[in-house]
Order: sequence, then C-alpha cells, then structure tokens
Amino acid sequence: MESPPRIFLDSSVLFSAVASATGGSRALIVLAELRMVRLVVSQLVFVEVERNLHRKAPMLLADFAELRATIQWEIVPDPTTEQVQACLQVIVPKDAPILAAALAAKPYCLVTLDGRDFDQPAVHSLATFPMQKPSELLENIRHVLTEHLR
Repeated sequence: MESPPRIFLDSSVLFSAVASATGGSRALIVLAELRMVRLVVSQLVFVEVERNLHRKAPMLLADFAELRATIQWEIVPDPTTEQVQACLQVIVPKDAPILAAALAAKPYCLVTLDGRDFDQPAVHSLATFPMQKPSELLENIRHVLTEHLR
C-alpha cells in the first residue's frame, strides 16, 4: 500500500483547525486521523500556534494539547540559520523558518492560509511542491477520489 501524502502545515492552518470544529483546516485533521494524509510540521509550527493561542484564545490550549496527542505527526527538524537566511530572500521574516523547514522536508505540498506571503513567484521558484489553501487541497483530494471510484 502506498503511504499517504505528506502535507506540511503552516501554523495558520493548525491554529484554524484548533479554533473551529468545521472548515478545511479541520477537515485535514480528520483526514490525518483516518491516516489518509500524513501531517508534517516543525517544532516551530507548534511553538507559533501555542504562542498565538496564549495571546488570542487561551481557552483552546487544552484542545491544542489533545490534538497534538491524537495525531501521528511527522515532526521535522527546525531549519538551520543558513536555511532561514536563504528563505529571507523571498519571504517575510516571520514565514522564513516555516518555508525553510518545508523546503527541507520536501512534502507533497505546503498548506497555508497565508496566501499573501506564500503565493509569490519568488517563493514558488524555490519550492518543488505546491502551496495551497486547505480548500484547494481538499478539492484535489475530492477529484482524485472521484476519479478513483469511477
């Protein structure tokens, strides 16, 4: 059996999945629970989500801890300073460590809700994988399943 596609999650998607029981971000969590996708993050993603939850929605910290324990995450190493520096040439500083970690992980795709920063020609020139919103990835999955089940 083929292994499930490795999907690198940006912290915006993970935050959204914790904050809402519905929507595309949460659907990706459900797909991971069913082992239809493998969610990939760096430790920095977890740190950023936790920091944002402390600031914006501290009542969801327990839900985040439960989510972390429920999913079989693939946690890749945080990027090196050199990897982050290379990404600073094409993306804003707050997103450079995430892009660098994703580049090193070589996932099927990077899923983000931050299209403004990630959906840039210079960023795409570095990446060998697509950068998609959760809804775009889910539409691709629907298409594959529909074709497969015909």
